[in-house]
Amino acid sequence: MINIANTSRAYSEVYEFINSLGNEYKNKLPKKIYLTIQENRDKNYIPKYEVNQHIDSNTFSKEALALISALNLQYWCEDVEEKERLKKVYTENQKMENEKYSYENLFKSNKVEEQIQEEQQSDNVQLIEYKEENVFRKLINKIKNIFKR
Repeated sequence: MINIANTSRAYSEVYEFINSLGNEYKNKLPKKIYLTIQENRDKNYIPKYEVNQHIDSNTFSKEALALISALNLQYWCEDVEEKERLKKVYTENQKMENEKYSYENLFKSNKVEEQIQEEQQSDNVQLIEYKEENVFRKLINKIKNIFKR
């Protein structure tokens, strides 16, 4: 499900990232795409990025990273070999994502986890030894049973 708030925040992150890169990268984008990013961004959310800042998963949201990687592959990457390498990496990531959330694997993983939990629970169960009651206690219990009827 697409969250509109996350999408507009991602556009804001991408917009600020492009502006921090400078006109060289900004001019490589078609005007229509740049305007789309600019119009759909959350104008109240303005992240700040520096040119030499290290990019990782904490810097950008998943949506923003996806948009940046698409822009990089489509417009900024000029080396043909590098484009092919990126395509392979993106394809492998997509396959792994599909396998992770496929219907078959989704339910299989739950069954495996349930089996592991059952095994752990059975290991924790201990046998309790009950001692037989003495004669006096048995007699009292029989009398109680007669009165209960």
